[in-house]
Amino acid sequence: MHLTLRFVLRLTACLAALSLCAGARAQEAADKQIFDRSYFEKYDLVSAEDMLLRIPGAQSVLSSLGGGQDRGFGSGGDQVLLNGKRFAGKGQVLSALRRIQSTKVERIELIRGNVGDANVLSEGLIVNVVLVEGASTGAGSWQANARFSDKGRVGGDGQVSYSDSLGALDYNIGLERKVRRDPARTNPLQKTRLETYYFPNGSVRELRPQEFDTRIQQYIGTANLTYNFQSGDRLRLNALINPRRQNQDIDIALTRYDLSGAVVTQGTEFRHEGGGWETQGEIGGDYEALLGNATRLNVLFIHSYEKEPLNSFRNFVQGTMITELSRSINTTTDVESILRGSLAWPLTASQTLEVGAEGARNVSKQFLRPFFDLNGDGRVEEITIPTARPRVQELRGEAFANHTWQLATDLSLSSSLNVEVSRITNNYPFSPGHTYIYPKPRADLRYDLTAADQLRFKVERFVSQLDFANFVPSFDIVDSEIDAGNPNLKPEREWEFKFVYQRQLPRDQGLLEGSLFYKAVQGHISKFILRTEPTGTRVSALGNVGNGYHYGFEGVASVRLTALGLPDFVIDATFKRNFSRITDPFTGTRRPIGRSEFGGEHWKYQMDVGFRHDITMWGLSYGATYDDRHGDLIDSDIRVFSRESQSPRVEAFIEKKLVGSLVLRLEGYGLIPHRSEEYMRRVLYADDVIRGTVSRLERFQDDADRAFVVSLRGTF
Repeated sequence: MHLTLRFVLRLTACLAALSLCAGARAQEAADKQIFDRSYFEKYDLVSAEDMLLRIPGAQSVLSSLGGGQDRGFGSGGDQVLLNGKRFAGKGQVLSALRRIQSTKVERIELIRGNVGDANVLSEGLIVNVVLVEGASTGAGSWQANARFSDKGRVGGDGQVSYSDSLGALDYNIGLERKVRRDPARTNPLQKTRLETYYFPNGSVRELRPQEFDTRIQQYIGTANLTYNFQSGDRLRLNALINPRRQNQDIDIALTRYDLSGAVVTQGTEFRHEGGGWETQGEIGGDYEALLGNATRLNVLFIHSYEKEPLNSFRNFVQGTMITELSRSINTTTDVESILRGSLAWPLTASQTLEVGAEGARNVSKQFLRPFFDLNGDGRVEEITIPTARPRVQELRGEAFANHTWQLATDLSLSSSLNVEVSRITNNYPFSPGHTYIYPKPRADLRYDLTAADQLRFKVERFVSQLDFANFVPSFDIVDSEIDAGNPNLKPEREWEFKFVYQRQLPRDQGLLEGSLFYKAVQGHISKFILRTEPTGTRVSALGNVGNGYHYGFEGVASVRLTALGLPDFVIDATFKRNFSRITDPFTGTRRPIGRSEFGGEHWKYQMDVGFRHDITMWGLSYGATYDDRHGDLIDSDIRVFSRESQSPRVEAFIEKKLVGSLVLRLEGYGLIPHRSEEYMRRVLYADDVIRGTVSRLERFQDDADRAFVVSLRGTF
């Protein structure tokens, strides 16, 4: 891995040097780079997403889309804007970019300065997609996908969308069917797992080779309406409906041994997890009014609903005997309603102030019925738990003020103060409600050394969004146990200090960026001892376990190889090194933070390298990505201590422009042969980690299917 890293860093440095020599002082960059329609003409593109993929530096912005969504709109904003405004819907940005035809795009702006809008505060680059005004010609796009894997899975899905204008009304409607989640390697449909249990002395206790088979059906319907008033006001409405169903079957060929190595039991364990159709719906809106004297009023709202049935069972088959081991019936329902308003106006020619407030109501309900074989008679009995029907409600208010100040032509300051008040209640016995008040200040200072070189320094306080699923009990089908919930959770807090240097290479040759960061973590959320039963059994749950820190550095490069005679060959590379420490609540030792409420997974090293080459004379494009996560992710619980690691992953594509607007594309995922993608080492304790008596050791490694997609897309 170190040789690979050294090679990538040297290659990036050489490419940057070549680019600088080729275009030294030819053209200075600015805080806003504009890519108009003529820039994309030679590529003959279909969608707005295709256009962004041709801009060096924009790939990292696209890669950040599609993740999980916090409750509320948040104060940070998105990095992708439409006509200078954030998307009113949540989680629809990437799909919207795919639906917007390239003919509807007037220009794309890359902004690296302070925008000065509460709704678009962001770090690094901000991408603004500006649409053609008054475009009245209807246009549609479509895509059909054939999916298959080396394990024999075959399926098909696709999407279609249409946009048009009726006077002052612009609309876009879309329908999509999915049989695989994006990206394809995040949740493989088929994989094998070689799992082995060991006695504490190291001899084999169980061999458990497993076959995973997942089936997904998902339909996504979207509608986007924009009405442009003659006064300049604008109203946007977005709607989404997303019914989906997922079922997973796991077959485990179990062989159990005693300490002497003799076979004790042989059979097949069968697990099933899934349910009926999940229902998800969302409607949102955004109204912007111009009040005169450059004063803007902006009102956003959203209402979403999601209901997910999730049932599971485990059976053991030995000969003709079928024994039910466990079963659970579980349904969760989440409802969110948000209203946000803001008012912005210029204080002076160089200062802008925006103030506003956001109110939200979130409700999460659950219905849980677990069944276990308590008396060993081969039949499961229902377990009565007092929190089988929990209900959690949050009433949240947030007031914010954002101030931007152009101190000089090369110096700008963006500062903000958000104050969040949250009241969380539940129906747990003897559990009172909790009120939390958190100020969230932010300051972002940017200095342009030259038109191409910028320094940024940011300090900000973050407060995490609590996951209501951690408040309520859940059923663990792997260990056949009920995991307790903790209704007394508090949000995790974090002070972040970040220093960034960014250089935009001349003549659209890309960018280089390096950053240092330090985060002081308060109230880190991890497993801890929730309570001790009268029997002496310790029960764990997620809770606030104390303070810690997380620091590191990150380098980003996006370089066009014009100096080598390849102007349409772009390399994107990212490297990140993480250092972190937290005190383990069970052992009292210091260990790295495996997962965070803010930054997701904290690998020791993270490296992503990719390239894209457009051969415009042939209408051909191809590329590949290499993702590597190095180090162990640690998960510590009262009875389990585990280490997770991953091997590198490679994806590749090739696409060819056919006649008219038709584009044929082939994608491949998981292309490294004979390499396990995920490893896990677990230590299980007889009572708990504090007493320290080891029950068994576990090892497993996963090998996922290699997946391929052949797609054909076009416009009408």
